[in-house]
Amino acid sequence: MNVPYSSDKRIEGEIGLNSCGAQTIADRDWQVRRTRSDYTVMYIAKGRAVLYRGRKKIEVKEGEALFFPPDVPQRYAFFKSDVSVNKWVHFGGTLASPLEAGGARKITVANRRDLENALDGLARAYNGIGERREDLTAGYLRVIVALLRESESKVEKEKTSSPRRMSDALNYIHVNAYSEIDLDRAAAICYLSRDRFNHVFKEATGFPPNVYLTKLRIERAKQLLRDEGTSVRECAESVGFDDANYFCRVFKKETGVSPKKYAGGEG
Repeated sequence: MNVPYSSDKRIEGEIGLNSCGAQTIADRDWQVRRTRSDYTVMYIAKGRAVLYRGRKKIEVKEGEALFFPPDVPQRYAFFKSDVSVNKWVHFGGTLASPLEAGGARKITVANRRDLENALDGLARAYNGIGERREDLTAGYLRVIVALLRESESKVEKEKTSSPRRMSDALNYIHVNAYSEIDLDRAAAICYLSRDRFNHVFKEATGFPPNVYLTKLRIERAKQLLRDEGTSVRECAESVGFDDANYFCRVFKKETGVSPKKYAGGEG
């Protein structure tokens, strides 16, 4: 469908606004295809959107933003079941040119509160009157561009530093895998929140941290049972399980057989 945004024009100079606003999508699904001649930022304050890049579908969640440079085809969707709130702005100018390189994409916002305040302030200035209206909108736009650039800079810094940090976290997990272990501490080693650590860890290893830890423990348990003749209860304690019955359930889930059968050579 064609969304009735107005004022699609190129902006000369450092920074300038075409239009902005907020909308709640709850009455119908929106499937949008278009190309604009200005920059588009669509911040997801609630719910989600889906960005289409070729055959790839990218979920854009609360606290993230859709970003489109000028003259780049836009294809995205909102679904009424998500009851999404989208705060959007169309603008132009040379100040935003460093954001063009990545093309159409989602941006994970580093400082959500500051960006929301800037978008709300921009909307108030845009809908206001007076001789300072243009100065106010330009000021808010400068803040928005700076926050988006800061967000991408932090993500890039995390990408370049995370391999070393993740190596330290993996070392901590391997050293402490068979004793009481604190995965929050592993996240702290990477200077990441637990949720962000889970995401980065899975990208690096293919498994969430708790699953990776379980697999480490079960591999060690297999060695103890088959090669060293350890009893099931002793094995459970040796690999970090306080409850032998729970250990047996986890072992069977991972291997398809019970520890006793595995120890007897049936696995």
